[in-house]
Amino acid sequence: MFIWIGRLCRARRRYSAAMFRAKLLLALSLLGLLALTEGGVALWAQRSAVQQVQRGRLTSDILKGYIELSANKQRLRSWAAQRLLADSATDTLRDSLLQDMQAGLAQLHALAGQLDLLEAALQEPGRREIRQRSLDVLERHLLELGRALKGLAALPPGTDATQASQRLRSLFDESQGQDLRRLLNAEMEAERLATSQSRQAADQALRAIDRGVTWLSAGALMLTLALLAYFAWALRQPLDALMRGARALREGDLGHRIPAKGRDEFGELARSFNQMAGELQQHRAQEQADRALLEDMVQARTAELRQALDTLQALDARRRRFFAELSHELRTPATAIRGEAEVALRGGERPAQDYREALQRIVDTVGQFSHVLGDLSQLARSEVEALAMREDLLAWPPLLARSCEQAAVLARAAQLRFDWQLRPSSDAARLRGDAQRLSQALAIVLDNARRYSRPGGAIRLQAVEEGGQLRIDLLDEGIGVAEQDLPQVFDRLFRGEAARAHRPDGLGLGLAIARDIVQAHGGDIALSNRETPGCHLRLNLPLVTGGVEA
Repeated sequence: MFIWIGRLCRARRRYSAAMFRAKLLLALSLLGLLALTEGGVALWAQRSAVQQVQRGRLTSDILKGYIELSANKQRLRSWAAQRLLADSATDTLRDSLLQDMQAGLAQLHALAGQLDLLEAALQEPGRREIRQRSLDVLERHLLELGRALKGLAALPPGTDATQASQRLRSLFDESQGQDLRRLLNAEMEAERLATSQSRQAADQALRAIDRGVTWLSAGALMLTLALLAYFAWALRQPLDALMRGARALREGDLGHRIPAKGRDEFGELARSFNQMAGELQQHRAQEQADRALLEDMVQARTAELRQALDTLQALDARRRRFFAELSHELRTPATAIRGEAEVALRGGERPAQDYREALQRIVDTVGQFSHVLGDLSQLARSEVEALAMREDLLAWPPLLARSCEQAAVLARAAQLRFDWQLRPSSDAARLRGDAQRLSQALAIVLDNARRYSRPGGAIRLQAVEEGGQLRIDLLDEGIGVAEQDLPQVFDRLFRGEAARAHRPDGLGLGLAIARDIVQAHGGDIALSNRETPGCHLRLNLPLVTGGVEA
């Protein structure tokens, strides 16, 4: 601690710019040193007191052990007297008393060992050798006494009581040439004296703690008050100047400056404050320039928002047009059905052929009406069931075969030739997905190829396994798609001019629904024009093998 304080003092002399900080560190170091000294003294005194208390407890426990040992010895002496004079004492009581005395000696040995260690820590000589010698004498005496008592028999009738008394004294009071009563009394007196000394030493340690803490606390208080007075005086003027400067900045007076006196921390702080005030003046000018720039940016953003609003209005117009077209699509077949029915019912009886032709026209019109409703149903179902997608392992050849067989029937009815070829490379490859939704997507693209093909044309489908995917190529000889319309063919509600001219019915939902189904299964779909008239649609779906993706 003193070395650290010396270094702080040298640093104070070396760096005058850190003068006040060095003073503060020096003051804190002095207070810390005083606190450490106070704590050290208290810790030392407390440790001494604790050791003395422990020593007193051990000596008191040893004294208690000697007293219990002496009491048990007296009980055993009474038992021996009964055995000699009346032969009425039981062996059970003798064995119990001997066992208690052995346990008491074992405990005295343990307590003596603990006391020896504690006295060694206190660097006090103690009574280690004397105590150990006495315990050894008592232990050997107890062994001899136990053997003697097990063979003790009653004296013959008419024996003088003096002989019994001498017999008891030789058994209990004399051993190895020593008077055991005197030995026990000496040990108990020594432990009483040690207990008293330990208590006195503990009291002295506590009084030392009290005196040391009192004097050190008083010194720390006086030093703290002196340092507080000094630093309060040293901080008043610079803090007042800083407060005046802060108040000026708060009121907007950026030209206010604090006198920078001295080379200590407060002088450095005053110079930093003045520099900050100058920078604030520059920032105010920059802020005004930034504000003007921000206004320009807001105007630009407003223009972008206005453009976005125009886009939304265009989308709203497209939505309105869609509902207008939808209304027209629904109203036209309904009007035609009603008109055919009214014409058939108007006037008198007609030939059956007229009614048959009218009903056929109504059936055709209902077919167009059903097609429009089917597109709307697919749109609603694709929105509602977007999250209801099952995942099964499906064998793809039977799935495609069923869709192709249905498409072949419809193609023949439209005077088209439909050829299809499925080339599976292994039986283990499967599709993971929803069979119903995949069949729906296949039906959409096959129906789309049929609707935009001319009678006498051909449609070809080929499915092969390639690179862990199922590749489906669908080629038709239909009307094709304008190049500018290709990026939008999969958008909802989009129909090109050529498609509208070829088939006025339809809402432009089929390919969008097929794309959503394919993408939900991890695949992709694309449409392009062929060199000859017609379109080429390619559909890729991932395959799995044995439950693991191929």
